[in-house]
Amino acid sequence: MIQSLPEGYTARHATTEDAQRVADLFNDRWEATTGTRPSTPEGVLRNWKHPKFNLSTDSRLVFGPDAELIGYAHLRDVKDPPVDVFSGYCVRPDHDESPWLWDDLFEWLEAEARRAIPKAPADARIVLLAGASDDDPTEQRELERYGFEHSRTFHRMKTEFSSEGTVPEPPRLPNGIGIREFIPGQDDEALVRTWCEAFKDHYGILIQPFETELEEWRGLMKEEGFDSSLWSVAHDTGDGSMVGLCVCTTLPPGGIPERAQVADLGVRPAWRRQGIGRSLLLHTFGILAERGIESVELTVDTENKSGAPTLYKQVGMHSIRVNHTYLKELRPGINLVAQ
Repeated sequence: MIQSLPEGYTARHATTEDAQRVADLFNDRWEATTGTRPSTPEGVLRNWKHPKFNLSTDSRLVFGPDAELIGYAHLRDVKDPPVDVFSGYCVRPDHDESPWLWDDLFEWLEAEARRAIPKAPADARIVLLAGASDDDPTEQRELERYGFEHSRTFHRMKTEFSSEGTVPEPPRLPNGIGIREFIPGQDDEALVRTWCEAFKDHYGILIQPFETELEEWRGLMKEEGFDSSLWSVAHDTGDGSMVGLCVCTTLPPGGIPERAQVADLGVRPAWRRQGIGRSLLLHTFGILAERGIESVELTVDTENKSGAPTLYKQVGMHSIRVNHTYLKELRPGINLVAQ
């Protein structure tokens, strides 16, 4: 049960008009820990537009007596079945030593996450997931105090394309392999099948029914800023079958880009260890550098079984941030998610 707020404090669900104040709240926390203010209201709104996210039920804002926003949380019950429930949260830095506020947000998240349990198989394990920056020991402390356990560590990696930074080398493709631009409408199903095969064993992945995955990918293609020329696919030049993919976007999507991010880089298992992933990555680097984009980033699991962290270092990427994934088990059972 969610505790009562102290006198003078209030809480409600968010509306689209709250995007700016939520961005400011995250920026206040980022500035206190990293000295940066990367959040934008446009980015907040994009996150709220997921088709399975309901802003009027899946968000919580907490206000102080001065009507200033001091806490925020949201829940994403987006997997099918919902065995992993994703959460986001933020506390204004001047309330770090207010355990009641952290508890309010975490208790709300847990109560809402438990609503997903009846929608999952009866024997499946259900967990609530949360993240914490390595630069923010308070977040880590409060998650652990509430009963979350550390599960995984991820590195945010980056390379630059300036005169003083990395100059992309041309890819050296294996014999019989080509790289080309993704063609929306023509390649949709092949891309999704390739992604599912490439990522089925990656940490935290639960492959959805094919039609569900296809619908989600087509949803990405409808988003503002979608640029198919930044989606590259590797293919067998003999039969044309897709064997790998590199999905890249500029940051911010649809804006005047100075940087980009690789969202997904994967190769089907039977085609690994041939340099295809490296070739896809270098091909994408070349496109970005030609456009004058200054840098590219990506996130990698430190325990990635495919050797991705080593590959990224070999092509000149370096770690700029470390993030941790925490989980709280809501119901024990069979783990349906890749570990």
